[in-house]
Order: sequence, then structure tokens, then C-alpha cells
Amino acid sequence: MEILEADFVIIGSGLAGSVAAYLLSHQGEVLLVSKEPPTKSNSFCAQGGIAAAIHPEDAPTLHGADTLHAGVELCDPQVVTRLTEQAPKLVRWLAEIGVPFDRRPTGEFALGLEGAHSRRRILHAGGDATGRKVMETLTDALSQLKNVRRVTNVHISGLLQNHKRSVIGALGRREGDPSHITQLVARRGTVLATGGAGQLFERTTNPAGATGDGIALAYTAGARLRNLEFVQFHPTALDHGDSQCFLISEAVRGVGAVLVDAEGKPIMGDYPLRDLEPRDVVARAMYSYTQRNQSVYLDCRGIQDFAEKFPTIYHHCRSRGLNPAVDWLPVSPAAHFMMGGIVASMDGRTSVQGLYALGEVAATGVHGANRLASNSLLECLAMAFSLADHMRSTKTEPAGDCTIAKPTLPDVSPAGSEPLHIVQSVMWQAAGIIRDEDSLKRGLAALNELRQEYRNSLTVCAASLLIQSALLREESRGAHYRRDFPRLDPRLNEVDTVISLERTGRRSWQFEHVGLVQV
Repeated sequence: MEILEADFVIIGSGLAGSVAAYLLSHQGEVLLVSKEPPTKSNSFCAQGGIAAAIHPEDAPTLHGADTLHAGVELCDPQVVTRLTEQAPKLVRWLAEIGVPFDRRPTGEFALGLEGAHSRRRILHAGGDATGRKVMETLTDALSQLKNVRRVTNVHISGLLQNHKRSVIGALGRREGDPSHITQLVARRGTVLATGGAGQLFERTTNPAGATGDGIALAYTAGARLRNLEFVQFHPTALDHGDSQCFLISEAVRGVGAVLVDAEGKPIMGDYPLRDLEPRDVVARAMYSYTQRNQSVYLDCRGIQDFAEKFPTIYHHCRSRGLNPAVDWLPVSPAAHFMMGGIVASMDGRTSVQGLYALGEVAATGVHGANRLASNSLLECLAMAFSLADHMRSTKTEPAGDCTIAKPTLPDVSPAGSEPLHIVQSVMWQAAGIIRDEDSLKRGLAALNELRQEYRNSLTVCAASLLIQSALLREESRGAHYRRDFPRLDPRLNEVDTVISLERTGRRSWQFEHVGLVQV
């Protein structure tokens, strides 16, 4: 067995994990561990930008109000206020370390508009290459730090806990060599920054590593989860027959692109915000067309200098034989972002001692039932800074003895053994854009049957938890839409779906008031 030890073990090398590694390196040794290199993270692929109220006619209070509106009475207002007030300082920090944000000829930041924002407040770098520019800058900065060791191609199969049930590290296996076990011991903290769960669905914009591992790992270690039923489906993924969908940023609609049917009629023409309605509204409008076997297209022909504004999108479309300047682009929704996750405070603390969660895998109360566009990269930054502040003022006990924390996953899963394609098909049919009790129960039955064969599967565990959360919430709110309960239930305003695994092995499901969920 290979044993690696550091003050901090960070699992996941996207924006949240990378910024945390950069900041925590000033406090001790850091192991930055991931299944894939940072170029395969959601953060690297992000076309959208980072939202921040930096224009004189904007304000954090307006940014916060837009966030709360998109979250449909399920955001924690205090956490939203904290995030939006920090935003200007965080983007300026990125600029200081070298992120080349797009600027106007005057030198000011160029600000874009996206759905459900009331002001232009989206910062981009390289047009639609914001994630790549940010991650390249951070990767270069990390490479110069002696206290950070990067370890890739490691699949984490369980968390390590001592006799007090505190998490003190993780256990993993090297890709391509299931017999090679790696024990990662954290002297001060284990950080899950594993991203989302879009790969649980047949159509997704997420990279291959986004299979919900962090959710399942935290759950089996006893951490509390919440609001897993809220999965955002991005409306405009290029529809070219692949399950791994290419995203067409919302910023394209922000500068004038229009969703149209096969006859060229705008499909969002009767909505107040038209094509810039919240993503769940647009996705469901498109879904109604696809259910009638009618195609939906994105008409970008009115956008001047498309190739200069959106070079990544332009070159990908051209590689597919499409020219946005003259062709309608066939689009359809795809799983994109998980609003729910591990219950965590903004500094990453979870309900399990020694375990922290950052970024998309965490549920802080910021996103509610529907994430406001370009708040996700912002949250990654804010959480990493808050974690560093917390660690700076926290004393930790020695790790002590440890055991593998996998009460519902009795066997270590070899890399590549996950029944992913089966899960994706089940989830798309059972828990996709529109759900109901029958579809969810059929999906859960299929997953329970699958678990008999793959009892150690993190993928099946995460998918099952999501479906059971969706069954519990008998209403439609934000990204969670139940055909059998099509209306919002006011009694569930400011009420979270909370899941945990008790020490006895019994699963606990309950509703708790927003802001009262304890970590």
C-alpha cells in the first residue's frame, strides 16, 4: 500500500480545489488529488463567466436579489449576501494573479448579461474561454509552490475515519492498476472538491469525472446532504447525437441569439424575459417541443463578430459542419449543475469533523432551487478563501488510528467497474427535466436492482439518493419539476430536503427550515 501524508488532502482539482490548494499551501503541505487532470474539470470547460457587481450602476444587493429570485424561496439570504458582497474583491484577486479578463478600450472590465440577471455583471476571459483562462493561471501559480503536490488518476473509493468518526483522509486506487491502493492521510483536513453529478444523466455538459462521487463518499461517512433533487438542465447544449454535449453559453443569448422552432418562430416570445428567463423555465419550454418530436434551434445570425466574441463555440460548431453566422444551431437541454449536495457552511465545514466540502459538491444555501448564471465559479472562490481563513484560526488534533468509512459500500470498487451507462439511461428517463412519482419509482427500482450486482458503486449510491430526494419533494420548484405536483407548495418555502446516514445504518430523511440546517 502506498501511503501519502500531508496537512491537507484536497480531492478534486477544479477551481474550488485549486484555489484552496493555493491558499492552504501557506499553512502547510497540500496533496491535490483527482481522477482527471485539471484540464478535464468542469471549471476548465466553463464558458460562462463570473458574476460580480462592480459597475457603478450595480450593487451587491441587486446581485443578491437576482440570486434569491432565481432560487425560488430556497436560498439562505445571509449566505447570498455574504457571497455577493465578496464578489468584487474576489474577481479583482483573480485579476491580480494574472487572469486576463476581457476589458473595454478604456481598460474597464467588459461586462456581459446572462439569464435572470437585472444588470450587466458577468466577467469573461477570452470570450467564452473563462474557465480555461482562470484554470491555466491557477495551474501555473500552483506549479511554483513547493508545498503543493499534485496526484492525478486516483479514484477515491472511501474516506478514512478515526475512532471518533472524524475524517482523516481517503483511500483510492490508481487508474489502470486496481491492485495499487493509495492511502491519503490528512493531518489537518480532508477537502471534497469533486464537482457535480451531471454524468449521472444520459445527456450532460459535464466532463467524465462528474459522477457524484463526493456526494456518495460524504454520505457513507455520515455527512448530511440536502436538496439533491435540484439538478439544473442547461437549455442550450448542441444537439449532435453525443451524450457528452457541447455547451453553448447563455452569454450567446445575452447578446441576442434567439431560440426558434423549425419554422423560425421564437419559442420564448410569450415570456416576459424571453430567451433570458431562468434556465429551468427555458429548458421546460424546449422540452415540450422535443416531446412532440419537434426540433429547437438557436439562431445566432444577428450577432456581429460571433467568432471573435465566442471563439470556442465558433470553432467547435465549424468542426461539426455548422457556421453560426449562417446556420441555425440544433440545441436541446442537458444536465449541467447540481444545486444540492453536502451540507456545508461557506468555509466548507460539514457535519463530520475533519471533512470539508467546496464548490459544486457542497450545498451552502446560495443556489436554492435554481442557480443564477455565473454564480458557481464565484462560490468556488468564496468558499476556498473562507476555508483558508477558518484553517488559519483552527487547531486540529493528530489524525490517530483510522478505518475505511464505507458502511453501505462494503467492497472497494476497482476503477472502471461503475455501471455508468445503465445509470445514465435510468436517470434520464426517471429524473430528467420533468418527473413524476411513477417515473421516479421505476428508476429507483431499477437502481435497487442494479445495486445487487454493484453493491460498492458510488455512482449507483449517488443516483439513488437523488431519486429518493425527488420523491420526497411533492411540488414543483425551480429545476425540480413534478408532473404530478405541477405547482409550487408555499408550505415548502424555505424548506430543505435533508438526508443523512445514522450510525446504526438507518437512513434519515426530513425537511428542515433554510438557515437552520446544522453542519
